[in-house]
Amino acid sequence: ALMRTAALALLASVLLAQPAHADGNRMAMVEGAIQGYVLPGYQDFSWETRRLREAMQALCDAPSPDALDDARRNFAITVRAWSRIELVRFGPVTEQNRLERILYWPDRKSIGLKQVQEVLATRDPSAANVGTLVQKSVAVQGLGALEFVLHGTGSEDLAAKGDGYRCAFGRAIASNLEARAADIDDD
Repeated sequence: ALMRTAALALLASVLLAQPAHADGNRMAMVEGAIQGYVLPGYQDFSWETRRLREAMQALCDAPSPDALDDARRNFAITVRAWSRIELVRFGPVTEQNRLERILYWPDRKSIGLKQVQEVLATRDPSAANVGTLVQKSVAVQGLGALEFVLHGTGSEDLAAKGDGYRCAFGRAIASNLEARAADIDDD
């Protein structure tokens, strides 16, 4: 991620340092970055969130150690897809708090973690439904929340039939991520 950020910063400095008569070249380079990096990055993230939602659905439908491993693997792939594009901080990702809904970070005071733990402890039914989850804090809607669902204290219960609520919450988060990614890709 640091290398990509440095590369984009270098590209930006080169573009800004060019003389005014290079506007045509500058626009071609910007268009190339959008077509060759930004749009494919959002398309890939959208695709991976769809696969993640499908893996969460499969886990909830038939809990097992293999289904949990598959959901965790798809989560890791989705995080990598997001990591490749998260440095883009302009355009559709900035609308409607999409960036924060995908990843509430930095969370210096662990507010997100506390909210996720509270949702799980109280078994809040509105958090287990994607339609009402979007009305809650952005801290319980994205990758950070799903990380705790899949890897945090009590996550091993997802492999058994014992915690349908936790799985429903995770599925709602995955569905929310899929919707946000599709919105960004469409816009």
